[in-house]
Amino acid sequence: MKVKETANRLLEEISPFFEKWEFKLNKQQREFKRAVGECTQIIAFFFYKKGNYITIKPEIRIQVKSIVNIYKANTSIKGRPYCCLGNHLFEILRYIDEGVEHGFRKKAVADWLVRDEGSINKLIEVIPTYLEETILPYYDQNSSLSRVDEVLNKKPREMSIHNYLYPLRANVAIIAAKLNGNPKYEELIGIYEEELEEAEDTYKGEFYRLKKYLRNYCLD
Repeated sequence: MKVKETANRLLEEISPFFEKWEFKLNKQQREFKRAVGECTQIIAFFFYKKGNYITIKPEIRIQVKSIVNIYKANTSIKGRPYCCLGNHLFEILRYIDEGVEHGFRKKAVADWLVRDEGSINKLIEVIPTYLEETILPYYDQNSSLSRVDEVLNKKPREMSIHNYLYPLRANVAIIAAKLNGNPKYEELIGIYEEELEEAEDTYKGEFYRLKKYLRNYCLD
């Protein structure tokens, strides 16, 4: 089985169901998107060959336009993701089922494996169920600026299922705190500075550029 053919087949088959919820398919990027208020909700599928199988990694993400605009205007690191919230689908499933927001499984979550036509048909059947039971509830709960501020800054020293990449998490968190008028903003700045103490200079520089920009940023 070939990756491109498998990806096209799967995405085309599930596309009508996603369209019912107003998601649009970008076949080249292998992702579905829809706009809700100032948020963009993204469901991405990463396909790659692994041994005799094709592996599919499903991720769901939320982008908040006001956060992304500030981030993009202040970063110099090419190829940086601009995800505000999101993770592997099965980490989000654990969050939905168990309410676990911080920390991760000791063993990585599993991706989908495509062995044959039967595997593809099974995924075509189950992915819409994941959309209704896991993905849409996560989007409904978390697609807002205030929610990004809440989930990333509630326990700033702990890893977050909602955004586990440093320094991306710290950068998104301070932007959200500033835009949301979080009264603990200055305290959060200090905490993230400490957490990034051992980070590479390139990444620390990104954080300090944002800090300087936000110092002079006026809320409407």
